[in-house]
Amino acid sequence: MVEKTFPEAFPIALRCQSVNAVSALRLNSDYVSGQFSVNILGETLRIPNRVHLSARPEFPGLSLFERQMALCLLTRSTDGFQRQAALQEVLRINQPWSIPFVIALIGEYVVEIVRDIQAALPDLDGDVVSTFIRANPVFYKLTCDRVTSYWDCYYRWQFSRRDYVGFKLLQELDAMRDLERCHPREVASIGAGRP
Repeated sequence: MVEKTFPEAFPIALRCQSVNAVSALRLNSDYVSGQFSVNILGETLRIPNRVHLSARPEFPGLSLFERQMALCLLTRSTDGFQRQAALQEVLRINQPWSIPFVIALIGEYVVEIVRDIQAALPDLDGDVVSTFIRANPVFYKLTCDRVTSYWDCYYRWQFSRRDYVGFKLLQELDAMRDLERCHPREVASIGAGRP
C-alpha cells in the first residue's frame, strides 16, 4: 500500500523517482494516517498526514533528486525531531512540489519548526510559494485555522497573538501572495532546474 500511494505525493512526471524515494525510506506499511490533497500546477497530489519509519532512514544509491523527495516525506514523520531535521534540507529545494511539505508544517504544534520556516522564508522562492497558496485556498485556510487552534491550545499563555511566530509567518505569506497577485510572474514547470 505504501509503495503505491505515497509516490502520489509528487507529480506524475516524477513517479519513477518518487517510487525509489519511498522504497528507500522503509516505511512501516501498517501505519495508516490518511492524506491531504493539494494542487500543484494543475495536478492533484496526495500527501500523507504522517509516516512512520521502520528503521533509521539512509539514502545510499539515491540520486540527489530522489533524496530530496525522501526528505519531503520525512517532514511528515511521526517523530518531530525527524520532521525538523528533514525540513532544514527541504527548505532549500524550492520546487513547486516541495512547498506543500513546508506549508503543512506551519499548521502544526511544534513552535521550533515554525520558527525555522520563518527564518528561512527570505530564501524561499516567493513566486512558487504564492502560486501554491493561491492554487490551494482551502488548504491554506485550514493551515491558518490550525495555527490559531494550536496557539489557543498550547501557546496563548506564553505569547500574545501579535507575538506568536505562527501568526507573524502567516502575515508574511499573505503579503507574498498579495504582492504576487499585483505583479504576476510565470512559475517554472515541474522539475525545471532539477539536479
